[in-house]
Amino acid sequence: MVNINITRDDVKDFYSVAAVVPKQELCCPVTYDKLEIDHIPQEVFSISYGCGSPVAIAGITEGEIMADLGSGGGVDCFIAAKKVGAFGKVIGIDMTEQMLEKARGFSNIVATNLGYNNVEFKYGFLEEIPVDDNSIDVITSNCVINLSTEKETVFKEIYRILKTGGRFVISDIVSDKDVPEDIKKDKELWGECISGSVTQEEFLRLAKEAGFYGIEIIKRDFYKEVNSVKFYSVTARGYKFRKGKRCLY
Repeated sequence: MVNINITRDDVKDFYSVAAVVPKQELCCPVTYDKLEIDHIPQEVFSISYGCGSPVAIAGITEGEIMADLGSGGGVDCFIAAKKVGAFGKVIGIDMTEQMLEKARGFSNIVATNLGYNNVEFKYGFLEEIPVDDNSIDVITSNCVINLSTEKETVFKEIYRILKTGGRFVISDIVSDKDVPEDIKKDKELWGECISGSVTQEEFLRLAKEAGFYGIEIIKRDFYKEVNSVKFYSVTARGYKFRKGKRCLY
């Protein structure tokens, strides 16, 4: 764990405000296919804070079960709801009550527009995901893992809840070098997904040590520079396999 004074409550407070008063500085420009979002109320996008569009490139198919970690206002869940169809399921996990309240309200509209209700939002933490072992086909997360001070635990939890053969597709912010202590202690920059970033090498190492295979960066874009540290938006993918006697994976 990083030796800093940032707590869960600091992050919750930051995003509790962001759920009520949109923070434009947290919104990275993302272009969606109109057919993917025509069932989603426009208000959702004003509190959609992310650094990519993992759901769009996760290869989600009908009938799959998806979990979105740090689901916020629910935009990625709602995009996935259309992809998994009436016989699939989407679970959004967030620790901010205000965000969950907003997302659940939007969910009713989305269900009406789609003609079925397949999205559930749960209160929970990335380090203690309230989902059963080996129950999820695909996990997405959009600029949230950097907010945790226990990233190793987060990746272990992702591994725990994925089915064998399941995958994660995660968009997050990484740095080109270790983030200095003065930035790490800045609560505002932490909430803005800067202070808690790790290098791309460290991010991939954490995924590998949790047990994932086939880990790759499938998208990388420059985000911003703060105090001579460059930050990038990356989207990573990895797969869970358990080696058997035949060792085919």
